[in-house]
Amino acid sequence: MQTRTIPSIQHLSTRLPTILAALAALVLLTLALPMEQIDARILPTATSQYSPALRHTTALTPTLHLPLVQNATPRLLIAAAHIDSAISGEGDEALWLWNNGPFVASLAGWQITGNGHTATFPITSTLTVAPGAGLWCTADPTIFRHTFGFAPGCEWGADDDPAVLNLSGSTPRLTNSRGVIQLNSPDGQAVDVLVYGDEDGIPTGWKGAAAQLYTRGAIGAAGQVWRRKPGGADSFIDTDRATDWSGDIADLAWGRQTFFAGWRLWQPDWQPSVQPIQATGTLTLATGPDGLYEPVAAFLQSARSSLDLSLYTLEHPALAQEIAATAQRGVAVRLLLEGSVAGGISNLQRWCVAQIVNAGGQVYFLDARTDAPNGFRPRYRFLHAKYGIADSTRAFVGTENLTPDSMPAPVNGSIPPGRRGFYLFTDAAAVTEKLARLFAYDWQPETFWDLRAYDPAKDGPPPGYTPPDMPPETLGPAPFQEPVTYTGDFTFALLASPEDSARPDNLLAKLMDRAKPGDEIRWVQLYEHKYWGDTFSNPVADPNPRLAGLIDAARRGGAVRVLLDSFFDEPSDDRSNKATAAYLRLVALAENLDIQAETANPTGAGIHAKAGTLAIGDERWVLVGSVNGGEISHKLNREVSLLVNAAPLYDRMVAVFQADWPVGGGE
Repeated sequence: MQTRTIPSIQHLSTRLPTILAALAALVLLTLALPMEQIDARILPTATSQYSPALRHTTALTPTLHLPLVQNATPRLLIAAAHIDSAISGEGDEALWLWNNGPFVASLAGWQITGNGHTATFPITSTLTVAPGAGLWCTADPTIFRHTFGFAPGCEWGADDDPAVLNLSGSTPRLTNSRGVIQLNSPDGQAVDVLVYGDEDGIPTGWKGAAAQLYTRGAIGAAGQVWRRKPGGADSFIDTDRATDWSGDIADLAWGRQTFFAGWRLWQPDWQPSVQPIQATGTLTLATGPDGLYEPVAAFLQSARSSLDLSLYTLEHPALAQEIAATAQRGVAVRLLLEGSVAGGISNLQRWCVAQIVNAGGQVYFLDARTDAPNGFRPRYRFLHAKYGIADSTRAFVGTENLTPDSMPAPVNGSIPPGRRGFYLFTDAAAVTEKLARLFAYDWQPETFWDLRAYDPAKDGPPPGYTPPDMPPETLGPAPFQEPVTYTGDFTFALLASPEDSARPDNLLAKLMDRAKPGDEIRWVQLYEHKYWGDTFSNPVADPNPRLAGLIDAARRGGAVRVLLDSFFDEPSDDRSNKATAAYLRLVALAENLDIQAETANPTGAGIHAKAGTLAIGDERWVLVGSVNGGEISHKLNREVSLLVNAAPLYDRMVAVFQADWPVGGGE
């Protein structure tokens, strides 16, 4: 019988699961033996040294069956593609290669083909991709770093960065409107294919029509990153169809997603907010306009070493002076603001920011810098968050901008008209650490081209400007002036747009999905659009997932109450709050659901909250944050919401909700 050759130990350890390592010694003993000589005379001695579980305890004559040894094929795929960069020259065009299999994959000899032009990894390359990990390859590593925020693993075309592996061959063509991108194994076989856009030539390895981006409403194609739908832990869906990709219009859960360069989700350590996190500490809920000013002022005054603030606007002279005083005490103050607010930056904000800068604080705006390439766009449509961290130990997340309308100073237990809103304050380390990491990511002026430093000539107030005197207001009662505090253990989730809020598995969506008879959801919002997508669409073609979640909760037997603003509302708009409330009432009537929906202005200057309460089983959740009920807030803006399970805070917000409900306390 012809002697069979057994693969080497090195081959086994790199190509087979760890379970085969135990057979290594046995293989060594049989390298030169004919198969008929491998019998029970050898087996007991060999196995007894390495695996007690394989020792034979009977007198039966055992037979050894060696496993069939084969080369393991790496499951590499194209997980994302930055095809249509918004910047001139498109130097940050890039592909994200992902290892979807269980083995470490060597990239030596692999090929990337873009519309007929092929770049090849050097056959001598030692570059590998671990299971459940990815590697970016780009045209220009320098530009890529400024738009994505980290270094790529490889580059094609000119050798722009000696520290980054350079591929040989030609530059792959990533044509914007249509094309075919292939990933080929070293033997030239197409292992993965992306057919996109208007491409009608379907190559081998692809099934059906080309993949598309989601481009409805205000969301355009330029600058979007194509990305696969997740397929489980550290993997992506791969069926070689357009439905693998996140622009899939027919998938109301994982389709219709958008992705852009510079988001945290491209970072290797990013994790979505899909599970509650345990925390211990103090939580305080403050309600506006009744009682926001004093807790916010106290928070600013408490800072001793550092104060980091991420805000949409700052138009509160008294609180601006508190921040300036904090900087004057030697506290390191960093303020991040939106650079293109709706209606433009007011002279009042210019004055407020100037006080902080003159006192030694650092101020940056989310805005394209002058040294950015033509066409460059900031990472987010708007920086709309409202949160802060003091001394890395205390934090707040709120629904309100720092304005006198949202945070009027109380006078003898009374307040002028203002906006209904909420702030959560906490010293829980688990929460503050998450917020601190988020701020540290967004505050990287040395990396991102969308952080512009305060410029007195551009951002300062007009010469001689002073804030106007506030006209006397008619004072009213402030029944919720005193905050409510809870100390102990609690669970929470920090939801950040654009990474978390549109995911169908985020914790808020999962809580809504659990609603059943006996559960209650109360929803109080500045606005909640009846539908997303194009302005001429409808709730069937382009549902608002958040609104759909509320309706589905009622369909499972939950009680749903929705209170929307009437002060800022435009009733003639088909996506107005008035239209949304009418739609909810119509659905409730047609399906006999326990849904009530109203619009109101309970505090004189509008409902500006983006908040809610969820009683799910024995859990009592409170949501406070900056995410409005529109598509841009979920998919393009930087937003932050804090979701906490704490009964005393829940009870307070329910009391506010019932007091604000125009008829019958929301019951």
